[in-house]
Amino acid sequence: MEAMIDPVLVTSLQVGRREVTCLDTTCGRLVAGIGDGTLKLWRWNRSSGWLLLAEQKRAHRYGVTGTRFATSGVLLATVGIDGAARIWSAYDGLLEKRTLAGPDTAAARSLQWASSEQLAVGHDDGGVRVWDVRGGALLAYIRPHEGAVYALATLAYNALLLTSCSDGVLKVFDFQEVTAHGNDGTAGPTPLFWEDGAHDLGAQCSTECGSDAATGGHDGRVRIWRVLGVGRQRRVEADVTLTGHTAAVTSLRWKRDLLTSASLDRTARLWSVSSTVCLRVLHAHSRYLTCIALSMDLRYIITGSNDKTIRTWSLGVFSIDDDIQPECNHIVHFGLGDLEGIGPVDDDIEDANDTVVCTSIGTHRIDRVHHASAINCIAASQSLIATASRYPRFLVIKIVQNLQYVHLYTVTFLSDGSVKIFRWFWKDEGFKLNLELELSAHTYPALAVDFGANDALLLSAGLDGCARLWDIMSGCELLVLTADSSQWRGDGGGGVRDARVSPHRPPLMLLSSDDGFTALWGIEQTSPDPIQVYPGLVEAALCCAWSADGALAVAGGAAGELQLLAPPRPDCLYQQSDAHDLGVLSCDFAPISHNHASESENKTYLLATGGRDALIKLWQITSEVENEHIECVSLKLARALAAHGSAVQCVRWGQFGRYENELALATGGADRWVRVWRVTETKSGLEAIATVSVPAGAAGGAPAVRLLAYERTSLLAVGSLSGTLALWQLPNTDLMEECEGAEPRFWSINGVLRWLYEYITRSNEDTDNVEVIEKRLTEAARTSQMTGARLLDDPLEELMKAFGYEDENDEENTANDENTVIRDRLIDEILWLRREPMNLELESSIPHALRCPISHEVMTEPARAADGFTYERQTFLDWCLATGPEAVRSPVTGRRLRSSVVAPNRKLRERLREHCAWKR
Repeated sequence: MEAMIDPVLVTSLQVGRREVTCLDTTCGRLVAGIGDGTLKLWRWNRSSGWLLLAEQKRAHRYGVTGTRFATSGVLLATVGIDGAARIWSAYDGLLEKRTLAGPDTAAARSLQWASSEQLAVGHDDGGVRVWDVRGGALLAYIRPHEGAVYALATLAYNALLLTSCSDGVLKVFDFQEVTAHGNDGTAGPTPLFWEDGAHDLGAQCSTECGSDAATGGHDGRVRIWRVLGVGRQRRVEADVTLTGHTAAVTSLRWKRDLLTSASLDRTARLWSVSSTVCLRVLHAHSRYLTCIALSMDLRYIITGSNDKTIRTWSLGVFSIDDDIQPECNHIVHFGLGDLEGIGPVDDDIEDANDTVVCTSIGTHRIDRVHHASAINCIAASQSLIATASRYPRFLVIKIVQNLQYVHLYTVTFLSDGSVKIFRWFWKDEGFKLNLELELSAHTYPALAVDFGANDALLLSAGLDGCARLWDIMSGCELLVLTADSSQWRGDGGGGVRDARVSPHRPPLMLLSSDDGFTALWGIEQTSPDPIQVYPGLVEAALCCAWSADGALAVAGGAAGELQLLAPPRPDCLYQQSDAHDLGVLSCDFAPISHNHASESENKTYLLATGGRDALIKLWQITSEVENEHIECVSLKLARALAAHGSAVQCVRWGQFGRYENELALATGGADRWVRVWRVTETKSGLEAIATVSVPAGAAGGAPAVRLLAYERTSLLAVGSLSGTLALWQLPNTDLMEECEGAEPRFWSINGVLRWLYEYITRSNEDTDNVEVIEKRLTEAARTSQMTGARLLDDPLEELMKAFGYEDENDEENTANDENTVIRDRLIDEILWLRREPMNLELESSIPHALRCPISHEVMTEPARAADGFTYERQTFLDWCLATGPEAVRSPVTGRRLRSSVVAPNRKLRERLREHCAWKR
């Protein structure tokens, strides 16, 4: 490194009344988190310095504790004392794209990107959570520490994860083992490295640089941790210790050989890691330093302090009259390499109406309706949605599809007894709402609604002790059921807490009431009394549900009991007295049941329940059938999930829109969060992974949730206690399954197959028998369970054998010239994935045409988009997430893209290899 000159103050920003807690900089942008929860974003302007671009007053409740740009500079991650991590679009402003929050999470203190695909977050309770950024799924939750996790870093280019806490304990894990360990909150996999006294009085911060990492602590020391060996032979060792600070080290940043540190002693220090020398001591602020950032090109550093200022310091010739981002002539990036990139990449993705088609679908709110009172229940079917409100309100949305429009009808029961019917329809660019009709309704709060008879009937019930059956097409009241048991038994009384319509023809109606009874009614009966009454609950019956075939029913009580019934038979088949502590609040059967292989009439059902104990419980029910009647059942707890930080108010099964047999479970909690869980059956039992979390946005929680499947799209309806009905579009299920980013370490088998297709089998058009070779390599990859991590870590000889190639000296294997070409290409591409990063001199010499027009960084995997421009693949995928799934626009022209699919630009990558003098 060249001789270091004294840093010179370039600019100073006053941020407000609270201290700067964290900051980061990239691509000519600066972001800072403030102690009051505010997040601010600036953009550099020559001669003016940092100009405020955007500000979020309530980015996190109570305070922002960490912020970090992704490598692309397009996405920004923040964490806060509220325990949540948030992903922001930070290119032209601050737009929230993801909220990643687990149930009842402690304050978050640290975060670390693993490429742009995964985000690790450290919490006060010693826990570390790893999130899938695109799909929003919680990949792993472990608790490796007793103290708060203040230090997180990735080593060996995302192969290892370093964690350290306020007790001074430092551990290093295999990152793949962490993500595969599960989210049960245990101590995690066995650490590869463990040191108890890494820092006296506790670790405070960390940073990474390629293969290595550094940590700082309350003891004022900076410690360097080195990774030795490659692949399976990696090991971690403590290297040098840098001393000089006289108080706690609060922040670190490491680029190439320059390490910067900030401290409570009011100084920032610049270190040469290779020589272990402190190059400069910078007395940066009048009060202690809280954070520091270092530019990628080592031209400047930025410091933040308790004195409420952010200061930019030049490390060389940088001044306020200089540009941070280079001048970019966008036409240079157009039509490079493969000219066929101009226009849509794949014609198959276009639809008949020439509308925008995006494959990078994320979670976003489509629309919402505001009411003056809480929404207590949502019912749905293939074409209808209904909601019940705390005051006598109902909402019904009917979806009617034709060739030109999608119509949704909404029915709202108001407190004055009126019913408002709205028509929702999709036209052009969004949903619209028009008032259609007004009807009459309940006189007291409505708590339950359900559909029946193929959406022709609507059953409503409430605290007035009545249930009403409605004809949806005419809006006429067909039947009134008096569920107050004092009317027909002479005892009890109270309102109806839940009401469900069975799938029978004609349907049966099951009502759960405050008096502890669950009553069964028939739609064609002439008697005012119910067909059957099921007693046995100590307190109120709060919920009920039917199985998909109508053979079983379930009722849950306020004392925690769970009853299994077989209507219209009068007896209770089974009762679980301790299903949930403090009460069962909601229950629902999965829409799929399974026959036993040995006895076709016996079936297994899956039941989900939620209770005041903040748990979701998944139960497997096995029935025994004799003479076409269920004689007995067995109830087995298959899985208990700590789903929410407070009571689980609603559980509802559904399906992902694209896959008919894939189950999803939506849950709403009093912690103001709604989560969607993917439930799958594995050899070890049921597996449930939270794939989506959305905020309910109201104190008291989300008592009503429902999943909808519309064509290949999955929707989520959320009703809150604030009276808001929100409709969310869920991520495409492909994004939850596959990692299509450019970081090979996180490739699944599907990512490896894409890589084989793009760079091995189809990289040379004159290769004969390409389909035969492609099929053979695909089968070999699937058989060997090949992943991106194996491509990077396994010995080359083992990989070639896994792909069906023996020793290259084998005469039989080399006799076929075509096999030799494919084998050599495979070896070359594997070694390219394992290459070391460019040094600063070589990177500075790369021409502008080989740089991404978004980040202006050197491209390593250039990919052409539908606008004819070539981008770094990972950066463009980040752009698609940042701009939103509704309409991905070109980063260069701003015009709408007809596809977000990208294809490799092989010719441009060959130019990059030539410039780097790449040789195997």
